Amino acid sequence: MRIPERIQNFRDLGGIRNCEGRIVKHGLLLRCAALVQASDSDIELLGNVYRVRTVVDFRSDHEVMLSPDRDIPGAKNVHLPMIDSNGAVWRDIMGDDVDGDPLEMLIKRSSTPIVQQLAKQMYLDLTMQPLAQSQYARFMKLVLDTDDGAVLWHCSQGKDRTGVGAALVLTALGCDRDSIVRDYDISNIHYSDQVARVIREMHIEDIETQKVIRTFVGANVEYFCMALDTMEKQYGSLSDYLRVALGVTDAQIQTLRDRYLE
Repeated sequence: MRIPERIQNFRDLGGIRNCEGRIVKHGLLLRCAALVQASDSDIELLGNVYRVRTVVDFRSDHEVMLSPDRDIPGAKNVHLPMIDSNGAVWRDIMGDDVDGDPLEMLIKRSSTPIVQQLAKQMYLDLTMQPLAQSQYARFMKLVLDTDDGAVLWHCSQGKDRTGVGAALVLTALGCDRDSIVRDYDISNIHYSDQVARVIREMHIEDIETQKVIRTFVGANVEYFCMALDTMEKQYGSLSDYLRVALGVTDAQIQTLRDRYLE
């Protein structure tokens, strides 16, 4: 199937092979950046060709307010914010510019200790914090409950919160860690030029600051893998993380595999 023309970082998980040799079905599990710039033909494609029936938005309340999604006719929209935009850390980062764009502020303050620590901690927060675990548990239930048509999930750039969501789905479908990391790393193909441009235009030479830019503008495989390591260490495996941290049962995992694998 063709892909949307104006939705960034769009991809279908279809075609990924799991550890048993089964393949994820095409056209049912979709991930991308926000839908704010989607064209009319994109919306028609998603609604009528992919038959998207559930849209999950992982962005904060503030991000949604700044850039509301375009609706896909026939799809229900579920907002599952993974970040508390009113939390102390975000208030410190945003400062007086409370109505500004969070990504722009992270780039602007990329050399500060608070932002550099946030970059290192981001995936750990998305996988180990109670709020995130609760929201991802709801997300997995939505994937499970969408038995007719496709599920599409996204955040602002479709790489971090969305990438963790994809990792959880692929884990449930029996895909190995290498496949999960490969899918995550595809975001760097989409954003590598943007990362290079920001580093060049801001004349960033400090390695740690460059890592921050690569994390928030692109996708930081090192930090993502650190979170996977922590999940495996604390829960025994990524599959056990699903079962224990998110409450996904063996029966639900089997239902997901029956539905989304061929």
